[in-house]
Amino acid sequence: MPTDPHADECTVRPEDLKDVPKIQSLLLALNDPYAGIVKLVGSVRVLDARCRRRARLKAITKDISSTAYALSIIGNKGTEEELLGVLEDLTVLKAELGG
Repeated sequence: MPTDPHADECTVRPEDLKDVPKIQSLLLALNDPYAGIVKLVGSVRVLDARCRRRARLKAITKDISSTAYALSIIGNKGTEEELLGVLEDLTVLKAELGG
């Protein structure tokens, strides 16, 4: 994942619908302080890109070198807000695709 995601990397695509089970795992993991949130966020392309973008906007340095660093900047609230946005966009995309 590039350190500076472009807008197209933050846009959901039909192939992102396959990541819904990963997102469900992430939702469950948010309540578990021992869960590997960084790995789960990093496994969902669009969520990772959006979290890095949000971190880049908040950070003093604009070089977001990892998902872990991005999540440490945006915190749980920022991660949850990005996750909800991705879920909403995936829901709309699935409806538009007729499924």
